[in-house]
Amino acid sequence: MKIVIIEDEKDLGVLMRNFLVKQLNIKSPDASVKVASSLSEGLQWINDLNPDWIFIDNNLPDGKGINEIQRIKSADKLQGAKIVMMSAMTNLKEEAFKNGADYFLDKPISFVEVRNIFNTNGHMNEGEV
Repeated sequence: MKIVIIEDEKDLGVLMRNFLVKQLNIKSPDASVKVASSLSEGLQWINDLNPDWIFIDNNLPDGKGINEIQRIKSADKLQGAKIVMMSAMTNLKEEAFKNGADYFLDKPISFVEVRNIFNTNGHMNEGEV
């Protein structure tokens, strides 16, 4: 499984990466889980990695993540990718889904909610934290 996390709060990005690597039992995290601190860096990782999952913050130093969801979803090579929008602005939830997000995580991030997303998709065993 390949994952790109686009989050300008570096500590949160690393925390999410470490949580996902452990919970999903990812054997080669350096090659398959990337954290980007800007939209441009994240879009480059998405292009290079063709991830299965994309976690994207909204307020990034070089743009709004919500504005990129449709473009990411429309890329042929990313047809099966799941997009998780992350924002403290809960009023963006409806727009995020309208733009093609598969999930919306309210900030501050609850790792129980992150786990629930993957449980729903059959990627984690129940009871793991």
